[in-house]
Amino acid sequence: MMKLSVATNFDDKLIEKLKKYPVYEVYGKLQEDYIGGGRPSNTLKMVDKARLEEHVKKVRDAKIKFNYLLNGACLANKEQDAEWQKNVREFLDYLRDIGVNALTVTNPFLLQIIKKYYDCFTVRISTFACIDSYEKAKYWEEMGADYICVDFVKINRDFKTLKYMVDNLKNAKIELLMTNSCLKNCPYIHTHTAALSHASNIMNKDKQCYADWCLYKCQEYELKHVEEYIKSPWIRPEDVKEYEKIGVEHFKITERDFPTNEIIKRVKAYSEGKYDGNLLDLIQGHGWSNSENDNNTIKNIDDFTSKNEIIKEICNVRGLGCERRYKRHIYIDNRKLDGFIKFFKDGHCIGNCLSCNYCKTIADKVIVKNDEICNYLEQLYDKFNEVKF
Repeated sequence: MMKLSVATNFDDKLIEKLKKYPVYEVYGKLQEDYIGGGRPSNTLKMVDKARLEEHVKKVRDAKIKFNYLLNGACLANKEQDAEWQKNVREFLDYLRDIGVNALTVTNPFLLQIIKKYYDCFTVRISTFACIDSYEKAKYWEEMGADYICVDFVKINRDFKTLKYMVDNLKNAKIELLMTNSCLKNCPYIHTHTAALSHASNIMNKDKQCYADWCLYKCQEYELKHVEEYIKSPWIRPEDVKEYEKIGVEHFKITERDFPTNEIIKRVKAYSEGKYDGNLLDLIQGHGWSNSENDNNTIKNIDDFTSKNEIIKEICNVRGLGCERRYKRHIYIDNRKLDGFIKFFKDGHCIGNCLSCNYCKTIADKVIVKNDEICNYLEQLYDKFNEVKF
């Protein structure tokens, strides 16, 4: 049976609406802490300890578990510092005392601290740990991992490896992140996760200046090679059943900075196993908008003279850390992707895209570009690469 782990935006109304769906936990975190996480502080709304405590209670009262994210991928070697360890232990005590049920981690040292001193927490390993094989999964399981969210950019569609993990891990459960449009085998993954960790760490005094350039570069590449939207290892609502057939029960839905209606849209689609519309509405970590913004007129490219101005406009176009200000640049007809997953389930993907072109063929059939917005974005990216800060 499907079990959903869903991002919380700390809106108590979200929790009420989640009760009717197979949601066993929500996950979230403070805007910053000693570990950091997967989103920069400057794109998240302010959540203080009082709000965290109130929300955890609301979640627990609804018979749902709360999973606190401690998934920073880089701790700048602070884990070897006695003062850091003291601060982290005090914070773990605090999370225990306010009723947090589970923790998500990336760092093995942190996992060992939790397992040694806190038997009250279930521990999930973040996809940031890049677990893409049974051997890696077994190593984390032996350290005490209860759940393992696998490396989605590599093995979300590798049914053979996933089934082997499910069949041979003795205690840890496999979880899949479904709603993500990162590049397949993303070359920025380690740089990006480390940068995000520092951009949400309380010890980093410059985190408010963070610009998510890794994300910009990935999106620029996708824009110029639209088949990458299809190669990206998302999972459609209609295809969840194929993963359930090999024994996967736990699935993860993002995004923490989305409004409640957008999160519920995703939960509803995956719970019902169907969605009619633009697949990007479900899988991208940005891009939500109300229909009124679809009529906004794009600006003159010459109006932008600095990288910071261009970054802000790219955010407006894509909806990065804010509401999208224009029409979507790409439409992926989800209904036309019926049957898409069979190619991967049957083991036909060998990872050699040059000799295959399956995803390119699919992209030609299901993707419609908004030429005006796409051209505007390309100009913004080109100018971003040219001008100085």
